[in-house]
Amino acid sequence: MTSNNENGMTPTTRPHPRDTDDFGIERVTQDDPGFVDRYRQKWPWFDHLMRMNERYSQMGGSQYSAGITYFSVLSMFPILMLAFAVIAFILAGRPDYVEQVQQYISRMVNGEMGESVNSIIEVAISQRGTIAGLGAFTAVWSGLGWLNNLRYGVSKMWKIDPTRGSAVMMKLKDLLGLVLLFFIFVLAAAISVLGSSGVSHQVLIFLRIDQSPAFAPLLKIIAILLGVVANFVLCFWLIAYLPRTKVPRRSAFHAALIAAVAFEVFKQVGSMFFSSALTNPAGATFGPIIGVMVLLYILWQILLYCSAWAATTEESLAIAHVDAPEPAVIRIRQEVALVPEPATSAKMLGIGAALGLVVSAMWRGVTRTQRR
Repeated sequence: MTSNNENGMTPTTRPHPRDTDDFGIERVTQDDPGFVDRYRQKWPWFDHLMRMNERYSQMGGSQYSAGITYFSVLSMFPILMLAFAVIAFILAGRPDYVEQVQQYISRMVNGEMGESVNSIIEVAISQRGTIAGLGAFTAVWSGLGWLNNLRYGVSKMWKIDPTRGSAVMMKLKDLLGLVLLFFIFVLAAAISVLGSSGVSHQVLIFLRIDQSPAFAPLLKIIAILLGVVANFVLCFWLIAYLPRTKVPRRSAFHAALIAAVAFEVFKQVGSMFFSSALTNPAGATFGPIIGVMVLLYILWQILLYCSAWAATTEESLAIAHVDAPEPAVIRIRQEVALVPEPATSAKMLGIGAALGLVVSAMWRGVTRTQRR
């Protein structure tokens, strides 16, 4: 593209930003763009969507989503152990609750199985301190590994090497991030509970809307909106904090809003699907663990897609740090031609002349014989 300099007289040329690659090198483009390229040039939002998909595919987003899902499932067992210890502490102070739980288990599970479960509960209550300590230690250890893998996948969407820097400082940051994430989870859960509990119901009754025909739909809409708000709080923190680079707040805000809406839509659809799938025996047996893995995989895919969306905005691309390509190595190849010495050349020339005379004499002798 051409432009005029400051005095407006001499035209200058510079590469068009659309035609340059990540290293600032202008590439040759086709004069007639294809079907998709025409719409990318026509609609900026479609071009951004394609950039997001290209970044997600190039950086292996699906593979990272699967890996994060694997570590998420592994991290559930220490959390369940810690939750079991908390329940044991509560039951230790209320012996009447313990008796009620054991009676309920005896009614639901007959024979030796029920006795085994009741004995496990008694052992858990007596050793609740050991279970709590072991569960807390393994929960922190597995949580740091899970957060590190989650940070790795999100950072890759920004084309950032998440391993650079001090290993000790990265672990301390992961520990701080794990603590902050716990409070973010609590805040998001509290916001979500406001919609699913009776608080919103009581607010609508206070406003005297409970007699209106729109009471039930309005209650459902409030629950969904509060769920979106809770999702937004969590997604904004994950998208803005996890990458090991500077994330523009505007890009993180828009990406978190998209992720929050996608999370809520998937939650509504998934709740209907899982409720119907668990009604049959096969679904009740294998459904929970399979459902949890599918749920986590899709949720991490949404998060990585939205991270790629935030990383490919114009604002993010303008401040992105691009490593310079490796320097070109020019190798000079030396070829040495073997030139014979003058004496050797004279000898070869004499031998060639002698052989030529011999062959010529033999040929004349053969021709004379044939004439006779």
